[in-house]
Amino acid sequence: MTQLQLPPDISLRLVIALCVILVDRVWRIPAQAHPLTLYRMLVNNMAVKVCPDTTAPVSQHYISGTLGIVVLTFPFIAVLAFMLGMAEYRWFFDSLILFCTLNFYPVRRQFKLITNALSGSKKLLAREQLSPLVARQTASLSDIGIAKAAIESYLLRFLQQFIGVIFWFVIAGPLAALTYRLLLEFRWQWHRLAPGFKHFALPAYGLSQVLIWLPYSTGLALIILATSPVKACRGLLASPSKDFTSLLLATFGSGMNIQLGGPAIYHGIKRRYHRVGSARQVRLSDLTYTLRAINRATWLTLTGLTFALIICWQLKL
Repeated sequence: MTQLQLPPDISLRLVIALCVILVDRVWRIPAQAHPLTLYRMLVNNMAVKVCPDTTAPVSQHYISGTLGIVVLTFPFIAVLAFMLGMAEYRWFFDSLILFCTLNFYPVRRQFKLITNALSGSKKLLAREQLSPLVARQTASLSDIGIAKAAIESYLLRFLQQFIGVIFWFVIAGPLAALTYRLLLEFRWQWHRLAPGFKHFALPAYGLSQVLIWLPYSTGLALIILATSPVKACRGLLASPSKDFTSLLLATFGSGMNIQLGGPAIYHGIKRRYHRVGSARQVRLSDLTYTLRAINRATWLTLTGLTFALIICWQLKL
């Protein structure tokens, strides 16, 4: 009689990823009880204590920023790795780690709240709802500015947080996905455009940027497929800026036939970025179209993971 065996490690991770993505669509851990909320507070408090004065040497900023990451990340990952090594039902704890790490439901919910506020002509409420998703100043944004900022933020959060976490979980396991996710918290909380953080935040930004380019590449393909492939590819090639963020915005903007990018104010300083994508200005209806496009990209991700799982089972990986 043949005994039922669990799939090998890579196949099991694919199964876990598929299940967690579906659960994340409908359920979330309240922010007050989420482990990342506590970690976010630790990251902010660490910056207050160890960020050098602006008159300090640049090297001191780099050292402080690097040590802050090491102190808050490595001991936590080491203890968790030791505990996972002793866990009897490893698949359960891997699933729990991925679910807590992914946590994309609140981002999607926040985007919907912004959409509803703008639809109801509640500009002040929309600005308030936008603030947790962006580092830029929102006080002077118009309705169209709020919509554009929300679209850009939602797209980049999807690529960084959703695609990035799933990518590293499948490729390298739960601890790699968690490490990547914690680095994202440093990247977001220690924003490099914040006063005094120009050099202090550079180690966190650099490390996360190294880990993010592969998920960005995967997400770029998803954006092209989820929008208008021909227009998206044209926008990608025609982008005046060749950094990854501009290329992603140009691809999505062209695929959705909207203009993204442009000037943004960070802590009282206007940063002038290239306008990319289409020539048409964003309309409020584009918020709904963006939500649908990201949903299509999510289902494409699920489809790709399913095909990968079938191939792994066929090859017995």
